[in-house]
Amino acid sequence: MVENSSGGAPLYENLRKLISVVDELRDVGLQQYIRLPRIAVLGTQSSGKSSLLEMIVGIDFLPRGEGVVTRRPLELRLVHSPHLDVPYAIFEVKKDEKFTDFEKVRARIEQLTNEEAGGQKNIVDKEIVLTVYSPTAPDLTVIDLPGITRNPVGDQPKNIEEITRNMAERFVKDERTIILCVIAANADISTSDALQTAMRIDPKGDRTIGVITKIDIMDRGTNAKNMLTGKDIPLKLGYVGVKGRSQQDIHDKVKVKVALEAERQFFATNPTYSALPPGLTGTDALVTKLTKVLFQHIREYLPQIYKEIINKTKECEERLKDLGDALPSDTNGKTRLLWDKITQFTEHYKNFIRGKYDGRTSKLSKEISGGAKIKMMFHDLYKDFLKDKPTSIYEDKDIQRAIDLHQGDSIPGFPSIDSFLYLIHPLLKKLKEPAIELLNAVHMYLETMASELIDKIFERFPSIIDEITDCTFKVLRDEKENTRQIIENMIESEQCYVFTNDVEYMTKRTNIIPQANSGPNQQPQDPQKLFIKEMRDRIDSYFEIVVRNIRDSVPKVIGFFLVKAVQEKMQFALHTELNRSETIMSLLGEPPHITAERETLSKVLDVLRKAKKVLSKDPDLAIPLSKIHETEHDRGSDDSKNVQTKKPVQQQSGGGGGGLFSKMF
Repeated sequence: MVENSSGGAPLYENLRKLISVVDELRDVGLQQYIRLPRIAVLGTQSSGKSSLLEMIVGIDFLPRGEGVVTRRPLELRLVHSPHLDVPYAIFEVKKDEKFTDFEKVRARIEQLTNEEAGGQKNIVDKEIVLTVYSPTAPDLTVIDLPGITRNPVGDQPKNIEEITRNMAERFVKDERTIILCVIAANADISTSDALQTAMRIDPKGDRTIGVITKIDIMDRGTNAKNMLTGKDIPLKLGYVGVKGRSQQDIHDKVKVKVALEAERQFFATNPTYSALPPGLTGTDALVTKLTKVLFQHIREYLPQIYKEIINKTKECEERLKDLGDALPSDTNGKTRLLWDKITQFTEHYKNFIRGKYDGRTSKLSKEISGGAKIKMMFHDLYKDFLKDKPTSIYEDKDIQRAIDLHQGDSIPGFPSIDSFLYLIHPLLKKLKEPAIELLNAVHMYLETMASELIDKIFERFPSIIDEITDCTFKVLRDEKENTRQIIENMIESEQCYVFTNDVEYMTKRTNIIPQANSGPNQQPQDPQKLFIKEMRDRIDSYFEIVVRNIRDSVPKVIGFFLVKAVQEKMQFALHTELNRSETIMSLLGEPPHITAERETLSKVLDVLRKAKKVLSKDPDLAIPLSKIHETEHDRGSDDSKNVQTKKPVQQQSGGGGGGLFSKMF
């Protein structure tokens, strides 16, 4: 038995624990939702995959024959059982049936294959799961894939190469899968379909092990030395050469045990291969390499798998919470449920506007939203009005014409208030449109927010979404109309009643003419130009005051009479509508896809909880994994504090120093 390099428990013993955990995770169905570590055998048709697997297991049990033999993926779970007198096998489809006769195992594999793939040569992508307990078997989980087949035979489809290649790639493209790439030594390695596929999917070679088969039947004068040493095509994890049973050996019923001894003798006595460094030849060397690589692989990915279980559990629980319990059958129960949903909607609506964090509403958009977006709209009101002087639209002759027009028969030198009103009114009229546009924009944004929330919160009841939306929009329309009247009245008061107590304006009014004639050497100015300048300055000064006041007042009106009013009145309005509307209650019902989704999520959640239980029941696994979970949680809530106080997971798991994961991390 191989010892762990760290000096702790034997490597096989630790590996058995890890593989048992991964197999249990498969048994509870976790592989449907989270990828699990495994070994996949990749090779072309008749490359010697089946013979290789039998040599690894130490038992003759796989279907053999000419042409295509492996027609369904076979997940082979090997359990090293040193104290077992009689090896046995169990199929996943019938766990209570134990096979000690491996001829019957072979027949059962053929039967299960024919049931799905037919009696000819068709290939299907549906796994057979077989567990073998034997003193000769190593602790490994291996998936034997149908070989990549170029030419169809029997009832195989014409695109059999595409089917087998796609199937193989689907299994080996997962980064958590170790690729056992089987290459026949009597073929050109540079054109090997299996090796080309492996190198394309795993270009860095981090998880590909090459196996050179049929070494004993190479042409005379040739050998596989350059292949095994990586001089032809290098692989990071290297190659191992094996000598399996030939077709004649199989016909002669040569036992695997005898074949293994013959293999040892072959490599020990061959001048070329016996001179190679240890670990490059023989099934024993391959098993040792696979064991070490798989141990490292599971050790690397199991913590990630645990985190994925935690995260996916949280996602499922949140989604189930969104969907809620199944719809009650009685009217009172339905009414209470709908009231709760309305309350949930209005509370989230308020939180969204107020900027209060809510996990569910925060998922609607990653952009600035709610009250912050509305304030940005407020900020832009009348922005363009402050860029230029208001009277820049008037030429001097326009102002003079207004003065002349409203001078009447009064004494010259006193500008008429009517001239001022004549010129200021067109400017004041321009204030209405931007204010109403702002009101419409805020109203539309409130409608959009409400619609998104309604779609999410009432997702399970799509038949009443329109009714709830109509009622919500009616509240918004009513408050918008009320706000519009207030804004229009406010702007109309500015147009129809010109007045200000502004100190700055009063100061400017008394300083205009004295400033014009100041200075001892100042030449007398044209009175007409002075009046025009005075009128222009008065209009500019007064209009700026009005804009400043309305720029504050309009947002206040919209904020109070629309945004705040909607928050206060929405819930009452919806509850009132619910009480008097028979339509909503009659339409209340869940579509089939919501019911199906709840059932699916419940099943997924059950699998995830079982998987978590599997990882928690072994003391060597439970403590370190819980520390990983705590560390992730603490990092998410308080990174800075965690940097100062948290120790690495490796240190936290250390106590007495005997745990499996304490050696792993």
